[in-house]
Amino acid sequence: MIDVQSKHFDLDQDPMLLVGRRTKPRELEGFRVNLDRNSISGIREIAVSTITSISGLMAVDWYPDMAIEHDQFAVFDAGYMAALSAFVVDEDHSSEPPLEEDAIQSAGLLSLLRSTNDLEMLTPAALEAGDFRFYAVVWTSGDAGSLLAFVSEYNPLSIRHQARTFYSFDGSLRSLAPPDLALDSEADLVVMSDAIWMLRSIAFDRLFSDVRASLNDVESSVSAMERAFLRLPFSPISLKAIRRVCASKPTYARRLHLLAESEHARSITPALLKRALEAHGADSRYFISGGVVEIDRDEVGELLDVLEGRWYEADFSKEPRRAGRWTRRTARPMGQSERGNSNFKIST
Repeated sequence: MIDVQSKHFDLDQDPMLLVGRRTKPRELEGFRVNLDRNSISGIREIAVSTITSISGLMAVDWYPDMAIEHDQFAVFDAGYMAALSAFVVDEDHSSEPPLEEDAIQSAGLLSLLRSTNDLEMLTPAALEAGDFRFYAVVWTSGDAGSLLAFVSEYNPLSIRHQARTFYSFDGSLRSLAPPDLALDSEADLVVMSDAIWMLRSIAFDRLFSDVRASLNDVESSVSAMERAFLRLPFSPISLKAIRRVCASKPTYARRLHLLAESEHARSITPALLKRALEAHGADSRYFISGGVVEIDRDEVGELLDVLEGRWYEADFSKEPRRAGRWTRRTARPMGQSERGNSNFKIST
């Protein structure tokens, strides 16, 4: 069982309530709910009840497509959290956007939770129009000064669609006005600064669906790369670096997969890689040590660039450059202009 005391859950401050919906297939929208003082204790109780339930369960490491047993909860740890963070913040501060739109949007929930203070307040009009997918009870400084959120994959408006009339009973049945929002007693996920705890893995799969799929693809891509580059051995340290970087950058994982399918992969040897480096004016020992690829995390992107052929020199200035996006160029016959079949000549 996990020792709840090992985590610092500071619930003394007033919580915030966030409700969210998916406005487009790749976009999440969230609203902050203005809480009356009388509602805060009930909202806080969701967190307390969730922590109490988890304290009696056994922690198991998360893996894709897992089924959580009744006496377990799954832990998505700090290593994976680094991957999620990289979806929101470009850690290498490169001028080229490192991630495609689907990867950025896949972390939309994490971004909303971190910016709860800045979200627009929920209005009655937005409530009526909202088909909400989830809600979250949030403390921005509830986990040793960092984010703490209790997330439920549940539409808080669903009770209004499931029941037509509502009553109270104190000896006689009395009609009640339909509630505007209804919340569960416990959350599905606990999102912290260094981990996500899951009572329902399916909630994580759905709310972080693209992230989960990307992380799941990394191992298969690395294995495919090892099989493809039969004549270019990688050290265990290099493979670990590639796995970690590709987990944090889904575009890198896709590039790795395409490299594994390329026709030239099986022909590359350490000698050919050295020759390519020399042709670009780089140290021929770069990436290679004792006939084996030896790189750290900071060098993964550069190695992919070289293996893909993204390094080049400007035709006239010979300035070293890198192709931001790899695309196949259609060659035109010599003398044929871009505008059509008109011929041109160059006089000197």
